[in-house]
Amino acid sequence: MRADSTTPAASTEAIVFDLGGVFIEWNPRNLYRKLIPSEAVMEHFLETICTPTWHLQLDAGVSFTTAAEPLMAKHRPLRSLIQAYNDRFDEMWGAPSSALVQMLAEIQLSGVPTYAATNWPGEYWKLALDTFPFLRSFDGALVSGLIGVTKPSPAFYQTLTTTFSLTPARTLFIDDRLDNVYAASKAGYRTHQFLDNLDLRTFLLENGLSINQGDVDEDDRPRW
Repeated sequence: MRADSTTPAASTEAIVFDLGGVFIEWNPRNLYRKLIPSEAVMEHFLETICTPTWHLQLDAGVSFTTAAEPLMAKHRPLRSLIQAYNDRFDEMWGAPSSALVQMLAEIQLSGVPTYAATNWPGEYWKLALDTFPFLRSFDGALVSGLIGVTKPSPAFYQTLTTTFSLTPARTLFIDDRLDNVYAASKAGYRTHQFLDNLDLRTFLLENGLSINQGDVDEDDRPRW
C-alpha cells in the first residue's frame, strides 16, 4: 500500500525528504552481525534488548547514557554489546543511494529549496554530517533528536512548517513510512510514499520538476 496526495495545479516551492529508508540505510544488523556470530542470538538481542521501541527514545532526544542505563543494570553480562550501540553507531549505516544523491543535486541546481526531515538521534547527527557530506547540501534539516519530537507527531510537522517558513500546499513531502506520509498530508503537505527511484521520479515529474532518466534508472535505494 502507498499514498500520494498531490495538487498538480499548485507550483512546487520546496521539497522535504526523509533520510533513513530513502537516501540512507540504517539497520542495527549491519553492526551486530559483526559482534554476534549466531543470527538467531543476534535477532533475539535486537528484539528483546536494543529494540526498535527502545531506539525511539534516542530519536526523541533521550541520550544513549540515559536510555541504556536500565538495560545495563538488567543485562550486566551484555553491557559491552549494549555499549556498542553507541560506540559503533556509524557501523549501522549502509552506503547512501548514489542515484538519489545525484537526483538531489539536480533538484538543487534547478533552484528548488530542499530540506531534510528525519527521525534521527541528535547525538549522532554531527557524525552523520561528517560521514555523508551530501547532507550538508540541504537548505535545512529538522532532526527529531535535536527538537525532542518525532514523526508522525503533528508537532513535528508544525515545527517543520514554521522553522523553514514553508507553505505546505506548495511543498512536496517524501517519506518511506506510511504513517509519516499520512501525518504530513493531514498537515497540508503534498505527499509521496517512497517506494523506489523511478516511482519517485514520476512523482517529481507530475509536480513540475525535470529529472534526467539516467539519474534514477539504477534502483540502489537502501535495503532493510
